Amino acid sequence: MDPDWNFDDCRLENNGVIRKGCGYNREFKYNVPLGCDGVNMGKVMWCNHNCEGAYGWWFKDHSPTRKCPIRHEAVMSFKKKIDCFNFKLKIM
Repeated sequence: MDPDWNFDDCRLENNGVIRKGCGYNREFKYNVPLGCDGVNMGKVMWCNHNCEGAYGWWFKDHSPTRKCPIRHEAVMSFKKKIDCFNFKLKIM
């Protein structure tokens, strides 16, 4: 492994793919659990183009079931209530 490698180099917000202040491990007031669907680039890019405020995603522990065998559930998080509402309305 290259000792000069910085894992922050691969973060979307550090590469200009999404806005600064948004991205992985950002938790805000308004949250939408994604269940087994998880986070994908389509959802992230929708947020980047349609949200006025900051947004992010993080993972919480989840008890696996037959229907949803994952151990960590993805959660989209929004700083503004209207962004959360629009996400639920248009994406979910």
